[in-house]
Amino acid sequence: MKEVLVSVKSIQRDTDGQDQVVELVSPGTYGERNGVYYIRYDESSVTGLEGVKTTIKVYPNSIVLVRTGAVTMRHEYILGQERDIIYQTPFGDLAMSVTTHELEVDAQEDRCSVHLGYDISLEGEAQFYNQLDIEVREE
Repeated sequence: MKEVLVSVKSIQRDTDGQDQVVELVSPGTYGERNGVYYIRYDESSVTGLEGVKTTIKVYPNSIVLVRTGAVTMRHEYILGQERDIIYQTPFGDLAMSVTTHELEVDAQEDRCSVHLGYDISLEGEAQFYNQLDIEVREE
């Protein structure tokens, strides 16, 4: 694993069409093992997830996002598929469903970019469109 800078831009669009944008640049690590690229970084107060460690596993046709710490979750994003997940927080668990509409990956030895567009449904009710753009580059 090598030291890198991880840039994450997250856009969440609510039911009224209003966007909330959060951007984070954090030191992290990046490397490949058995054909899978791993991006690891610590969340910050900017994302509201201070004290949470994020690992993104980049496969050729899917992304797995794992968070551990104050919250625990594992999301799998596969283009055109819906996945059910449990988001564990100190305040209780949330049942969520994620449907992936956009997935573009460019993972190479020295850099990585991921574009992800998906809908989240919380407890079978509210639905939000989310977009996640991740860029990894050497420091």
